[in-house]
Amino acid sequence: MLTGIMPIITLNGVPLSWPVISTILGNSYFFVITATLLSLFLTGLCLIYKYTPQMLNDLRAFTNNDLADKGLIVWMIFILLIPLFFDVGPMMLLLWWILFLWGYLIPAEKRIAFFFVFLILMSIWIAHIGAGFITYTENQLNRQIYTTEHKLVNETDAAQIASWIATHPADAEPMNTMALIEINRSNYSEAIRLLNRSIDLDPGNPRFYNHLGLALIGSGKTKEAFKAFQNSIVLMPDNVVYNYNLSRLYQSTYNFYEGEKAIASASGLDADRVRHLLDEENAVGRTRYIQECSPLRLHLARQMKPSKELRSVADALWTFAFGMIPRKASIFLAFACLFVFLMMGYVPDDKFTKRCSRCGKLYYSGARTITGNPMCLQCHWVDVKTKKQQGSILHHKTEEIRKYKTYSYQKLLKLELMLPGLGSFLTNRTSTALIRMSVLSASLVAIITGGQFIISFTPVAIEYTGIIRIIGIISLGLLMIRAYKAPPIRYGVL
Repeated sequence: MLTGIMPIITLNGVPLSWPVISTILGNSYFFVITATLLSLFLTGLCLIYKYTPQMLNDLRAFTNNDLADKGLIVWMIFILLIPLFFDVGPMMLLLWWILFLWGYLIPAEKRIAFFFVFLILMSIWIAHIGAGFITYTENQLNRQIYTTEHKLVNETDAAQIASWIATHPADAEPMNTMALIEINRSNYSEAIRLLNRSIDLDPGNPRFYNHLGLALIGSGKTKEAFKAFQNSIVLMPDNVVYNYNLSRLYQSTYNFYEGEKAIASASGLDADRVRHLLDEENAVGRTRYIQECSPLRLHLARQMKPSKELRSVADALWTFAFGMIPRKASIFLAFACLFVFLMMGYVPDDKFTKRCSRCGKLYYSGARTITGNPMCLQCHWVDVKTKKQQGSILHHKTEEIRKYKTYSYQKLLKLELMLPGLGSFLTNRTSTALIRMSVLSASLVAIITGGQFIISFTPVAIEYTGIIRIIGIISLGLLMIRAYKAPPIRYGVL
């Protein structure tokens, strides 16, 4: 997704400018969101793999074993893939799987489901913020405001700003931007008119008074310029620029005493910057007044301000992930899922097949371990009996559990190496599985995208995508080593 390109080579004086920061934030934001959604989707695939045997067992019981397993498997596949017959995204498919598997999930996995529903609830704002980063150079004159303040504006940009002012008469910031263009054109009367309109709309903005002072100086209205600079200082007394400009105006009118007082006030706020400004003034050999750039919070506020373009991109992002249901209905979708989860909670547990986490047997009626994992009644009996009470039957059950763990070791290790986190899900080590799935997703996203999702203002001299891909490869390698050295279960251990 490209939002316009402006190489950093043209912005040598502002290497940490907002366009560059916005690009970094935007790419980081989409990296986190993409990795999160990918890890959730892979988690859904793991849950499908984990619980299809239980589902098959329930279907056998429901049909009284009248249908062959192949027919039941076809029915299972059809049910799980029903959303694909509609215009849905991968996250909608994941939501269907969670709803379908809800009765089988252990408490830790249900918490993942609740987290996913929370993301759906917040997705209207998540998509909005993402759209704000994508539409940075097209939305709310962000690019034109920035290029004007750094004297990179062209006639096309100026025409766009003028057109925006004509259609948005209550937006003060573009008027201030257009006034800067008129000041650079030496068209001071028009700049004064635009700045007076800006001040009428936003009388508490000190930057407007500062720029009005510059326009008044250009038109020879020194007394009014003094008043404009003083107004800006009253509104923001700790601003170096306003005190510095006032001192330069005193200096140009030969009022050296007041000029020294003003420069002393500016130096008291930031002596190093004042010295730098004075050195620059001495280098050019004339009095220089400073135009103030918009603060970062203003750029961010305008960047995220709702508009037709932003809403269109936000809807496109939502549709790509979920599809079918409009973005504005995401809140209702989330609450509907919560309602279904609550209703499913009233269905008795013995209606769903469970697999014992100790011996691997399928059962309907059983107990749970301290951590909430399913456990058959026989294994529960082993736990509650003391060592003195253990006889040959208990010894036989203990050996059965040990053999199951030993038999499962190689299979689980292969699954963990094939898809880090899958084996951990099968052994109900949900936290370990989530960590490995998250690292896997982040590594894959880094390798595939190189961390670049949007382009607005990017450094042409720095090729960071290759570095991020290398980091992704290293992270993936370390994850595979960790999965091999720390398998889901230790060999032959209960």
